[in-house]
Amino acid sequence: MCLVLLNEDPFFETEEERDFEVILRDIEDLRNNPIDINVADIVALSRIPYLSLTDCLRIINHREEYGPFRSLDDVLNIQGFDPPLLSIIRPFIIVAAKPFTVEKVTTRIRLNTEIPPQKNSLKYYTRTQCVVGQYTLSLVTEKDPYESSFFDYYGAGMVIDEGKRKIALGKYNLDLGSGVVLSTVGSFFRSADFHVMTHERGIVPYTSSLENGGFFGAAISDSLFFDYTLFYSNQKLDGRVDSLGFASSFDESGKHADSASLSRKDRIGEELFGYDIRYRFSNLLISQRSYWCTYDPAFVARDSLTQFYGKHFLISGIGITYFGDQLVVFSEWARTHRNRIGGLFGFSGFFPYFDFNCAGRYFPAGFYSPKGVESDDDYVGGTVDLRHHSPIADIGATVTIDNKTEEDSVKYGLRLNAEKKIGIVSARVQVRWRYREEVKDLSGSRVFVRVTPLRMLFFDFRFEEKYVYGETAFEKGIFGAVELGVEYKGLRLRVRYGLFDTDSYASRIFAYETDLPGILNNRMLYYEGSYGFVYCSFAPVKKLRLSLKYSIVKRDALTSKQFGCQVDGRL
Repeated sequence: MCLVLLNEDPFFETEEERDFEVILRDIEDLRNNPIDINVADIVALSRIPYLSLTDCLRIINHREEYGPFRSLDDVLNIQGFDPPLLSIIRPFIIVAAKPFTVEKVTTRIRLNTEIPPQKNSLKYYTRTQCVVGQYTLSLVTEKDPYESSFFDYYGAGMVIDEGKRKIALGKYNLDLGSGVVLSTVGSFFRSADFHVMTHERGIVPYTSSLENGGFFGAAISDSLFFDYTLFYSNQKLDGRVDSLGFASSFDESGKHADSASLSRKDRIGEELFGYDIRYRFSNLLISQRSYWCTYDPAFVARDSLTQFYGKHFLISGIGITYFGDQLVVFSEWARTHRNRIGGLFGFSGFFPYFDFNCAGRYFPAGFYSPKGVESDDDYVGGTVDLRHHSPIADIGATVTIDNKTEEDSVKYGLRLNAEKKIGIVSARVQVRWRYREEVKDLSGSRVFVRVTPLRMLFFDFRFEEKYVYGETAFEKGIFGAVELGVEYKGLRLRVRYGLFDTDSYASRIFAYETDLPGILNNRMLYYEGSYGFVYCSFAPVKKLRLSLKYSIVKRDALTSKQFGCQVDGRL
């Protein structure tokens, strides 16, 4: 079964660069092995990224109060669950035990290219996984545009799953904690996502297209008096080396689009050894993790005269998570080089009239966790999210605060949301404002309407406007689109056409769109033009799926066309 995401899903709409590779794999695995909501605990339910922690708590509380669910439609009796949400999570849940199935061999081949083809413009990706008893073998290869070899990058690994004990050899990934110390998105990424990083997966195969992420070596997880994980990694990473021979930064993506990026390939050697231990007492989970890093050549921050980090790093952190009947609390704090301490915390719960989610984080300037988060400036921030369910409409509000003390700037954000379904029409409206200090510097609104005349057919209409305010004037961005969607048996079809008009790059619009399975695409639109795409996925024979996508963007006098195809097979 291949991954399909509804293109109106707000969970994946973001204006930040993030890698959702592990989340995408979770969704694909859940399609083959859905969760029994009559027995699943909150940890299992939280694997479904479309459910918030409060949604998971409500499922468990409803089950304990009214007994087992008799059908999936019984979920609609839970406050806050409506037909649109049920339609999204339906492929991932069941109400009766289902035998666990594992495909013995799965393979994915993906090709993307510009039209007309440019020299070395082809992008190529393969993922092959073979399961033999307790052994899972995986191989990933990739070629980015402008690279000459189809095997510019390859990573192979094996995971041995013996139940309590799990062993990884070769290329693998770790998902432990909330992302402060160890993050699945690789080295030196911006920050942890509070919503995404509450579920821990432990040792997982590495199948990401981010060449500089993950680990290469060995890892083992087991349980004695407490659960533990030991890991070792030694690999080469892309990065910049200055004229004095010091490493100055990493390249996160591993993309080699020109001679300059090619010159940074495999410049920095990274070796690390670490552990994670955890103990659960009743509803309380306490964990502690540390690792030691060695870099060759020695690493120097951007302002090397004042922030020399040297060759060795020691990172140590502690996490605490509490699972209550109506509340989940999580926190992770870490100490990094030169005793810099930072971390995040949050809790989610539901009350009689609303759901409440709160998250905060603090990172001092120079807080570097090579496999976790990074902070260039002193950073204090947080998010408060409220959601109320009623027969009239579901309404919500989100307040964000971002305080960078080094820049002496504070940003406040406010988003108001309303959702309503009437017959065959579902609508969502969002209005947002952002203030820097006491001056408004951004505002905008989004309107999304879906009409479903038939179960297999829907029409989407969306409109977005965005205003960016300067000292003397403001810049405006507008985007509108219409989309047709068909889902019938093994056929999935999406056709979208949209227009956009922005005064500048600063007022650019981000539009989430359907892409080939395993890819998330937040299209960035700026200046004036039109864009559209045609996506089709079908199964010509059993256990084989073919996906095709053609997209075109016309911006001023420039036209960009891209074509992609993907083959997914399983045995």
